[in-house]
Amino acid sequence: NTEEKVGHKNSALTFLPHHVAPTTSHQLQIHFIPKQKKPIMSPKGDVHMEDASSSDEEKTTKELSNTTGGIYDVTESGVHYRHLPNDSASDITCRNGREFLEKIRSNFKLNILERPSPNELVFEMIGVDVSFANALRRIMISDVPTVAIEHVYMWNNSSIVHDEVLAHRLGLVPLDADPRFFEDFMGEDDDPSDLNTVVFRLSVSCSSKKEDEKKAKKKKGKEEKKESTTTASSSTSKRKNQEENAQEESILGNLQNDKTAHEASESYRASAAAASIDIPGRPKTKHVYSRDLEWAPQGDQASKFNDSYDPNSENNGVVIAPAIKPIHDDILLAKLRPGQAIELEAHARRGTGRDHAKFSPVATASYRLMPHVQIIKPVYDELADELVNLYEPGVFTIEKCTSEKDKPHDRKAVVSNPYACTMSRNYMRNATLKDSIYIGRIPNHFIFSIESVGGGNLSPGVILAEALRVLKEKCMRVVRLADESFERKVYESCTIG
Repeated sequence: NTEEKVGHKNSALTFLPHHVAPTTSHQLQIHFIPKQKKPIMSPKGDVHMEDASSSDEEKTTKELSNTTGGIYDVTESGVHYRHLPNDSASDITCRNGREFLEKIRSNFKLNILERPSPNELVFEMIGVDVSFANALRRIMISDVPTVAIEHVYMWNNSSIVHDEVLAHRLGLVPLDADPRFFEDFMGEDDDPSDLNTVVFRLSVSCSSKKEDEKKAKKKKGKEEKKESTTTASSSTSKRKNQEENAQEESILGNLQNDKTAHEASESYRASAAAASIDIPGRPKTKHVYSRDLEWAPQGDQASKFNDSYDPNSENNGVVIAPAIKPIHDDILLAKLRPGQAIELEAHARRGTGRDHAKFSPVATASYRLMPHVQIIKPVYDELADELVNLYEPGVFTIEKCTSEKDKPHDRKAVVSNPYACTMSRNYMRNATLKDSIYIGRIPNHFIFSIESVGGGNLSPGVILAEALRVLKEKCMRVVRLADESFERKVYESCTIG
């Protein structure tokens, strides 16, 4: 379901199974041809050696220069960009915007490759420039809005954590609130409302051990009194039923053995509970976690956001999202000693990572160029086993030798999944493999990896769709500004005339 993955029904995303490698149609444009000598007989009958790949290499170089302008070569010292001369600049440079759009529309592809976890997404982009890929990456980090705590009103804070530090820690707690259901503040003078603000309250205190013991004894006494009054009337009937069904309910078939097993279990539980008791003389410490933040619905937020929301159902009524809460409930905020307390109110609002890193929806957003792997000289037998299992695992596979030219060898290595190549260059330690394998990078084929903050805040697919939407808005803004500038110049020229 494309709509479920990326949040847009008409998005041009193609989902591939995890085991399917990325498309390699563009790899045909970038390949390496080794220079080999072949015998050539002259009209006089003389035989000399000619570079057999010179014409093919010139053809390949011309094709690369007309499509990408260069190629990335992988050597022992690193990855180097090799610029290729371009004979026809018009093949790369578009004459107008319409031609540029047609080129992008015909060459651009976006395919989903992997979904390792609900918070991770790997996809590929083909047929675009590095500027487009980097713009999309930067938008994911700094321009896709989220909801985070912005203002903290401190009523009481007697802990050792300063107000500013505590407010900063609260701001970094990721919230499970979909920003698409809230509005932006129009300015600092804009009043908070249920449309643009989410309110949390925190009220915790640490009492002494003696007070806790008194409360525990009082609570235990009430529970025992309640149990004695409720169980006295039914104890007789229960005893009769137990005696009648004792033999049937017995696990070991012997009531005495059952009693012994029960006592042993109770003894073990008591010892485990005793092990968790605080060390005598150690001051009591209360830990304040993100789970202690209580959401205070404003306006009709309680009817819009609650736990009755079902993402797989279309009949949710007015409920549009689950209840708002911190994504992780075990984030430590502060530590309290007896007599200390924290009481505050926190207001969360929409924002972007451009303003503060706490609004960034992604933990990581990065891309790498698609590897191009080619076997220049055949790799056979034991050397093939080393290449497949030791030097570049997952990139090559073993195939049986069936053709006449491969005899007397038994097996050989073939390229199966260049997507798995990590550019480790371990094979270059072997002099034979170094001359037999070529690894490069395709300049217009990008592998993106997105890891969201987590929870129901924004899934990686939604982050991708929102980043594309923001990029489109930026482009439209540039077009509008260009039109306004052109109209202004026309108006000024007409006025002067």
